[in-house]
Parts: sequence; C-alpha cells; structure tokens
Amino acid sequence: MHKSEAESQKGKTGTITFRLPSALIEELRRDAEVEGVSLNSYASKIFSNHILWERYERKVGLLPMTEAFLKETLHQLSDEQVVNLAQKLEKQKFKNILAFMNDNPTVGDFAELIRTWLNVSWMQQNVEVNDGAYRLKIQHNLGSKWSLYVRTLVSELAQDVLGKKAGIKVVGETITFSFSD
Repeated sequence: MHKSEAESQKGKTGTITFRLPSALIEELRRDAEVEGVSLNSYASKIFSNHILWERYERKVGLLPMTEAFLKETLHQLSDEQVVNLAQKLEKQKFKNILAFMNDNPTVGDFAELIRTWLNVSWMQQNVEVNDGAYRLKIQHNLGSKWSLYVRTLVSELAQDVLGKKAGIKVVGETITFSFSD
C-alpha cells in the first residue's frame, strides 16, 4: 500500500476518458445500479480495489476459493489446528504482504489492508475512525472456525506489525477489532 499520489491527495479528482466496448459499459451500468451507486462511483471503486489489493494478489500468492470449500475445510480442523495455521503460516504470509505493500504501516494502513482484504473477499465489514481509534467490525457466514482464524490472525498481526494489542470481541459470526494510534 505504497502511498500513491492519488492516495495522498484524497479529495482531489481528475477527469479521464476511456474507450470501452458498449457491452462492457452496459454490464458496468447494471452492476452500478444493483450496488445503488453511480457508474462513476462504481468505476472508482473498481480502480481503488485494483490499486489497493488486486495488483498484489498474484504477486503474494493469494488464490480465490469458494465459500463452501473454505467453510468445510475449516470445519474439519480442530480449534488448535486453526490457531496454528493462523499463527505459523498465515501470519508470516500477511506480514510479507504488508511489507510488500507498505514498509512502515500505520494503524490506519493496517486497518485499510484488513478492510480491503475483507472487501475483495466479499465479507461484510465496517470501519469506524474516531479520534485516532479504529474499530473494524466483520460479519461473515463461515462459522466459528473462521471467527477463530480471523481473530487469531488479526490480533497477532497487530501485535507483530504495529506493536499494539487489538481489542477483540467475537459474537457468533461477528468479529469486532479495535486499535488506536
């Protein structure tokens, strides 16, 4: 998440023109309508997702998989195995992703990386920022093992990368993290 000029000048906008196939434009319009946003906002979201996440996905070894596969795979593991995978394997992978995207992430960068990961994974999430405190709420339908995995991964990453302990609350399939600067 290197700070691009576009990121450092939030609020500033520019105009650009693209020549796209008509069928593609119509599909984008339909998708924007389903999302309840303008075509411009929808295109901006697509470009932002690319800049913040998608251009790094393949480079750092991330793969898409179905929700059913992930849920069933996690269900077959013990809690201890889920925690072990989060601590020993995934934590290092995500630390490498963070280092690749931003050499010295702030709490805000960290929260944005987690938010973007969840967003491109189609998980419901909400980030609130209040006086330097970040609250990240995640809603999913992948079961208690996914909650355990995310809780373990994010809390360990916050400690290792930011040197901060994350406040964590898990209620069913809703996980809430809080961090402060």
